[in-house]
Amino acid sequence: MRPRLLIVDDDADVREVVELVLLDTGWEIDSVGGGADAVAVCGRAVVDGVLLDLEMPGMNGRETLARLRGEPGTAGLPVVFLTATAEPGLAAELGALGATAVFGKPFDPLRLGDRLAAAFGWLTTTDGPPQDRCVAG
Repeated sequence: MRPRLLIVDDDADVREVVELVLLDTGWEIDSVGGGADAVAVCGRAVVDGVLLDLEMPGMNGRETLARLRGEPGTAGLPVVFLTATAEPGLAAELGALGATAVFGKPFDPLRLGDRLAAAFGWLTTTDGPPQDRCVAG
């Protein structure tokens, strides 16, 4: 079975670009525009990893992660943040909340798939260390 990735970003253009970048990964890809939708999808479908925006209207990324950590069946779900926010200590803060990694925007579209696969543990080898602020994994 192919891994299923859920992309969560309020910007439809970002969701579309990420989907296009990840087309050839062999993963199944779903996307939603907000945190509440992400929690709903994860509650009713098998999701193997989440790529989550930090700043969204309504339920932001921190709140979405907290909800996912509190829901049965999603407590250990790997979550990678993709964010343009560059607050000092952000990676450590999100890691303490249970994030797997934090990637910055803009991102390198040629490396995003490999970086995600490495963060989620879906690859056994990579072509080098990820150039991100990896929290764990």
